Amino acid sequence: MKRVITYGTFDLLHYGHINLLKRAKALGEYLVVVVSSDEFNLEGEA
Repeated sequence: MKRVITYGTFDLLHYGHINLLKRAKALGEYLVVVVSSDEFNLEGEA
């Protein structure tokens, strides 16, 4: 079974996010979606 993982900030889920998830799912049989925390997103802004 091929697993695919993607992550993002889905604070306001929109059509672009849905398209991303559909494309990611097409790459494998099992999709894992991780939602990024605010702390993670702010980590690279220092």
